[in-house]
Amino acid sequence: MIKSMTGFGKEEANSKVGTIKIELRTVNHKFLDMSVKLPDGLLGFEDRVRGMIGRFVRRGRVNLNLIHEDGVDVTEKIVVDEKIARVYYRQLSGLKKNIHLEGPIKLEHIITLPGVITYEAKAALPGNIWPCIETALKKALKKLNESRLKEGMAICVDLKKRVKNIEKQTTLVKARSKINIKLYRKRLKKSISEILGTSAARFDKGRLEQEVALYAKNSDVTEEITRILAHTRSLRDSIEKDIELGKKLDFIAQELNREINTVGSKASDFKISQKVIQVKSEIDKLREQAKNIE
Repeated sequence: MIKSMTGFGKEEANSKVGTIKIELRTVNHKFLDMSVKLPDGLLGFEDRVRGMIGRFVRRGRVNLNLIHEDGVDVTEKIVVDEKIARVYYRQLSGLKKNIHLEGPIKLEHIITLPGVITYEAKAALPGNIWPCIETALKKALKKLNESRLKEGMAICVDLKKRVKNIEKQTTLVKARSKINIKLYRKRLKKSISEILGTSAARFDKGRLEQEVALYAKNSDVTEEITRILAHTRSLRDSIEKDIELGKKLDFIAQELNREINTVGSKASDFKISQKVIQVKSEIDKLREQAKNIE
């Protein structure tokens, strides 16, 4: 089943040491890239968190934000040293008087000075909080996975429509290429008649057929069409079966583009050129969708 790289999952879990809230967001990215934000007291669990995410997400940019509420406080304690602040005030007052400065000495002048405000980390969370983190993360990953699958279903419908259009236009090119040879013979014969007039009857018909045969050889797109249809069959199978379709889809789209470009370069027929443009448009849309799926 196809998964979109875009998704969202938010969950929480409760324990004796408080509530763990987890929010997960994923967006498009060529590779797997994780941004994990944990409170200071939980930084030791980062590798475990990344490992769990890696088992659910294989491609995309992942942003995780974990919040701990209640229970053991892991925030930093702010400490104000009034003694140092008074020393700074006296020194600044003396400096102000000595160099004849005007204006009051304000609180914001003092609190930015070294040592006035410091931070003391409170006790770290106990190691037994991991089961709570694991529970919240599993539930958040499940919701994330569900949202990615839901969007993936919509992408799947669109991909099938694109493949169907490519096959339809390619089949029309195949039919037109056969008619085109007959039309070329007719146009060539008409041109010869217009140029030679009454002498056209004496023109070597064998030479005419040689010219038609050469044109047919140079404009033959049978191999290209066969390969295009083989690629679309492969793509249909991959859409139904492959879990990680993104990179494979991009590769197949490149191959399709190569073949249809060859068809376009061989064809000298306006209607075939129109079909080629339509196929290329569908291939471009396939490549855009490849950027959206895992």
